[in-house]
Amino acid sequence: MRPGLDEVRDRQFGVFTSWQVLCEYTRAEMRARVDRGEWVRVFRGVYREAGTPAGVRLRVEAARLSLGSGAVTAAYSTAAELHGFSVFSDEVIHLVGARISQAKQIVVHRDRVDPWEVEPVLGVSATTAERTAVDIARTVPRADAEATLRAVLRHGVSRDALAAEIGRQEHRLGWGQVVELFDALGHASPPRISDCVSRIDLRATRGKSPYPATHELGVELREAR
Repeated sequence: MRPGLDEVRDRQFGVFTSWQVLCEYTRAEMRARVDRGEWVRVFRGVYREAGTPAGVRLRVEAARLSLGSGAVTAAYSTAAELHGFSVFSDEVIHLVGARISQAKQIVVHRDRVDPWEVEPVLGVSATTAERTAVDIARTVPRADAEATLRAVLRHGVSRDALAAEIGRQEHRLGWGQVVELFDALGHASPPRISDCVSRIDLRATRGKSPYPATHELGVELREAR
């Protein structure tokens, strides 16, 4: 690889764009390397060398370059993979804070993320571990949600920090599932979710709605603090 592109590749976790290639190579040279399998397409207009593993950092950077975005934040299962507590395989890259993607392999969520809910992980911007875990647990099947909550607690996130994040997301879709699962884990440090919802029979709501009455749960959660 020629020196100019070599430097760009190293700065971008092993990926480079077609226009960056064309600063050093002709179109014919680029096409020949792709045809020979020396360079592998990651996303539209973005490539890696065949010998470079397609790790999560590389894929997030490739998604950013493909979108033409100055900055992105990894979220959901992509952030969990960066943090090291991913419990299921997801080849899709999940981001927030970027323009809408037309690619099926890149999902851009329009979630609001506050600055304190973002941190650098392995050199990549990602939602915090507790924000990531609750986002996932709200939006995946119950078994995967429970596995994610257990994994983030084993990862070292405190139960109090996780409970606080659950409280912040009280009006979001799937919040009731997270509350039930968190309480079912048991032995939580104060404030305990079970103390917050002791007057509500979660089982009784299942015939009427897939989730508990989130407004009432949220009020009691705040009062418990």
